[in-house]
Amino acid sequence: MRRFITSLSEQQIRHGYSLLALMEHLDRELDLLNQRRLSAGLGSAEGKRLGSIKRSHLNKIRDCISELETSGFNAWLMERRSA
Repeated sequence: MRRFITSLSEQQIRHGYSLLALMEHLDRELDLLNQRRLSAGLGSAEGKRLGSIKRSHLNKIRDCISELETSGFNAWLMERRSA
């Protein structure tokens, strides 16, 4: 039986999976935002507004990645995937 090095609480595991789900949701929204930006025109007022929302989503994704890394969730998940 393989012994795992990284140990997380049940709450940390649930939180990690919630962050992954949030990132997937934001990624889908980014696809829609890009389509709408192209339709509206990148230089138009609407295109610029959507660009601002896109940057906000990208920052949220970056924050999620950072939290997953610092919490140990990434290491925990990779250990289980490689088992």
